[in-house]
Amino acid sequence: MKFRLFAALVAGALASTTALAQDAAPIPLTLTPAAGGSLATTFERSVTGLFVDMFTFTPASVAGTVSVALTSLAGPVNFFGALLGDDSFSFFPESGQSSFSFQSVAGTGTPLSLTVFGYGGDAATLTDAASRYAGSISVQTVAVIPEPETYALMLAGLLAVGGMAARKRLG
Repeated sequence: MKFRLFAALVAGALASTTALAQDAAPIPLTLTPAAGGSLATTFERSVTGLFVDMFTFTPASVAGTVSVALTSLAGPVNFFGALLGDDSFSFFPESGQSSFSFQSVAGTGTPLSLTVFGYGGDAATLTDAASRYAGSISVQTVAVIPEPETYALMLAGLLAVGGMAARKRLG
């Protein structure tokens, strides 16, 4: 019985995602330098009933491993899933479990964004309640290493410029 209720909640949340996503403005967050060459930030959100929280980040594009942790602070918060860029993560909480974490790899080609889907209230009775959750995001950045072809092209360009300079001096 609980599974049917939970499945109905998830279906309702996903069905209303489009309407909620169009009404809600993205919440901007700034990633700041942290230990070990990483970027990180934390946040807290107050929610009631079904919610879809969308976050955007500054800097917008980063490359590295992104770790996200979400935890209920006050009142019951039931996380259903999240989107990190183009990657989706589902969450089916067990009894008493109030945290949700996941990792993904981000590239510099697309802007980093996070969307969290959930319900603030008692999922068993579908009673909305004022709730609060916290999140932390960290990005272990990776240095972009040029391909060998890049070095070959740079060397060819230096040789061409050197050859033109030598020809100009002789001629």
